[in-house]
Amino acid sequence: MRRIAAIIVLCILLALPVSALNSITSSHNQTTVNSDGSCQVTLSLVLKLDSVPAGLVFPVPGDATDITVGGMIVTAPYSGGVRNIDLSPFIAYAGTHSLVIRYKLPDAVTESNGKLTLTLPLLSGFAYPVEEFSFSITMPGSFSAKPRFTSTYYPDAIETMMTTTVLYDTINGSMHLRLQDHETLTMTLAVDEALFPQPVTKKWSMDTTDIVMISLAGLALVYWLVTMSSLPPKPIRRGIAPDGITAGHLGCRLTGQGIDFTAMVLSWAQMGYILIQPDDDGRILLHKRMEMGNERTEFETRAFRNLFGHRRVVDGTGYHYAAMCRKAAASIPGVQDDFYPHTGNPLIFRGLAAAVGAVNGVSMAIAFASDSGWRAVLSVLLAILGAILAWFIQGTGKSLHNRKKMPAILGLLAAAGWFWLNYAAGEWVIAMVVIPFQLLAGLGTFYGGKRSESGKQVAGEILGLRRYLKSLNKKQWKQILRSNPHYFYDMAPYALALGIDRQFARQLRRLRLPSCPYLTTGMDGQLTAAEWNQLLREPVASLDAMQKRLPIDRLLGR
Repeated sequence: MRRIAAIIVLCILLALPVSALNSITSSHNQTTVNSDGSCQVTLSLVLKLDSVPAGLVFPVPGDATDITVGGMIVTAPYSGGVRNIDLSPFIAYAGTHSLVIRYKLPDAVTESNGKLTLTLPLLSGFAYPVEEFSFSITMPGSFSAKPRFTSTYYPDAIETMMTTTVLYDTINGSMHLRLQDHETLTMTLAVDEALFPQPVTKKWSMDTTDIVMISLAGLALVYWLVTMSSLPPKPIRRGIAPDGITAGHLGCRLTGQGIDFTAMVLSWAQMGYILIQPDDDGRILLHKRMEMGNERTEFETRAFRNLFGHRRVVDGTGYHYAAMCRKAAASIPGVQDDFYPHTGNPLIFRGLAAAVGAVNGVSMAIAFASDSGWRAVLSVLLAILGAILAWFIQGTGKSLHNRKKMPAILGLLAAAGWFWLNYAAGEWVIAMVVIPFQLLAGLGTFYGGKRSESGKQVAGEILGLRRYLKSLNKKQWKQILRSNPHYFYDMAPYALALGIDRQFARQLRRLRLPSCPYLTTGMDGQLTAAEWNQLLREPVASLDAMQKRLPIDRLLGR
């Protein structure tokens, strides 16, 4: 019976793999943590091998860089979250080998919810057991937090199997027991910002909000490519306005905005329907010179009749005119033929893009609040704010080709405020992506959806007119004025509506012009184009002023 038991034990021993006799007899990890959050690691180990196995590798952390073995630079392929150093060039025979492995961890200190944490892998799972293991970690200064340790085999109990001491800026430790093969050991330590005056790069990783933002941005892009994408209109240079289009229709036909009623009134004045008269009380009186017939569009004739009714004179600074302006701003007549029948809706595309801003708000709320209750409330508030600010940022491009610059100002303020909030939440890298995305989304809807050939023609003519009015030189002006002395006044409403009136007037330099035929000012005709342009801008500002006050006055019951 004893003989049989001995045979069984002998068989078991013979069946053990040779690798079971291989081990690391001693290992020491010396780590220096730098003030920029990086670490320099020196790993000294004594490796005892009864045989040299094929493909022997030593694992180091997956983000390790500048890896050397015995002072020789090596490459270490990435696999399974670690980098594997091939030891075969350094171990040619069985026996005891001393190795020194050095590498750098560039982002060992990371930021989350405004707090810094040092995460330091001390062992990364070598295939053989470790008989003795010790470590020494030098910090850039003293600290008060207690280091925490976890391992693969003893995730919660490893600290009871080791001795650690903290002396000023150094953490020393050693294991009481033999570590098994493939064992890992990781230390985490909450650290203070004072230890890391240099910027600590946040170690980016995709979380749920990142995935949702990328998905929404991708969905918006696909929607735009499939239903809305088209080449920008090519400017068609011309010196007169497109047929049948007033100055108030330019933004409507070019970018799908509502009617600019004041610019349309200027066009009516230039055509002879209206005389504009500022009075001594600061009012702008609109005098009807003649009736408007079917020579103009149905929209214009209806708007003209609603403006005057049975009156000959209308106060352009009154509530009636302001209401007309706001009603016209909600109308986009004449654009139906500018786009193909099944083109995408810019509002849907902008809504998808704004949803990215909303999810960015949720991401910030998670960073700001640790309490789940406050986090839920803050998520809702910042999501709403993010969508609203994204919409304003998208609207910045709408001011590129018209006289109203307020959307651009609001968009830039929204972008600055949103970046500040993201920066305060430690999400500034995300802001650097989300804000440009919103700007691009605004530009993506700038000319509407897929334009038809006639729509491209109209948009190209408007852009060509804008370019022409901006580029006129003095010599060209003199040639034009010889054939049409009132050309400046004919085109002033269009230049004003396109936001280039100052450039348009500046080209005339000091050349004197006759009096404006549709604006009474009490001035003679010996004024420059720049002076006449300023005289036109003043009543336009007054005509616009009341429509800005109208919502406030209605709210206050005035």
